[in-house]
Amino acid sequence: MSSQTLLILNPASGRGAAGRMADALVARVEAICGPLVVATTGAPGDAARLACTAVEQGFARILVAGGDGTTGEVVTGLLSARRLERPADPVSASSGPDPKGPPSLGLLPVGSGCDLARSLGLPRRLEAALEVIAAGYLRPLDAGRVELLDRSGGQQVRYFANELSAGLSGDTVNRVGGLSQTLGPRIGFLLGALSAVLTHQPFEASLEIDGERVYEGPISLLAVANGCYFGAGMRVAPGAVVDDGLFEVVLARALPRHEIFAWLPAFYLGRHGRHPRVSFHAARSVALIPKAGEAAVEVDGEGGFALPLRITCLPGALRVHTPAATIPVTRSRPVRLAQIAPRVASPLALRRDRN
Repeated sequence: MSSQTLLILNPASGRGAAGRMADALVARVEAICGPLVVATTGAPGDAARLACTAVEQGFARILVAGGDGTTGEVVTGLLSARRLERPADPVSASSGPDPKGPPSLGLLPVGSGCDLARSLGLPRRLEAALEVIAAGYLRPLDAGRVELLDRSGGQQVRYFANELSAGLSGDTVNRVGGLSQTLGPRIGFLLGALSAVLTHQPFEASLEIDGERVYEGPISLLAVANGCYFGAGMRVAPGAVVDDGLFEVVLARALPRHEIFAWLPAFYLGRHGRHPRVSFHAARSVALIPKAGEAAVEVDGEGGFALPLRITCLPGALRVHTPAATIPVTRSRPVRLAQIAPRVASPLALRRDRN
């Protein structure tokens, strides 16, 4: 093999911009990052298969030219290849690949949303992003392993790097598709969200965090986040840290439609925690068991999944190219008991430190 770097390019990303600029993009990547092998996706699942093959063939680095959905597929392929559910390296950050771990990840900002890149502090200009990769600085990136149902009702295992959500956001993702292609990611997601709100019905479920049942009742939104952002810049999990070994779980109990409309700007600004029915929880594992009603589930922006689901955090399972500057760690967030419905199975600690 002449190159240790594989570029996985999704030509549909960025409303087709990645495909239109493919030749120029590949030339720029080679000029800055050196020789590489290029693989283009043509259908859902291709990126996962390509990443799995890259592990088997011994590639040291995978560059992803695509959005969060493409990155999510690559993560699934990497962690499925050898069941690499372990830290890639005990060192917090370093330069150079880990020969015993999966290939390192480099993200190129050509997708529509790029929410994981936002959480990582990556530049949005392609040239600047390539300079970050060429510098060779790597930091750990947690991942999530989830067992859930697919479109046909079959049990499936997926992995994610940024987030998973159920309820209103899952319904939104199912509606966004063509809107984002026509109007752009932010407007498309916003219009999809407004459409989902108009027909929103909370679902009944039991939520378990780290083996403890913390809530049972109606839910409008449940997000399990490793990164801060999803929905093309919506700051849903403002306290999430990508490498602390914990998810930030965002629970929105049943919200009336008029309140969802009124509070939608707060979700973009990360201020929705002020609502009395919204609470935040640190978690190493999460289980969401349906009781009544249906809930759409999305994983890193890919819809079509369903409950029940069980999620486990995989600390430091991946390593990603980022700027050398340290991403600040958010202060520990208190879990407010007043924001939990009365039907709590057992008492919660007043504070769940993120350590």
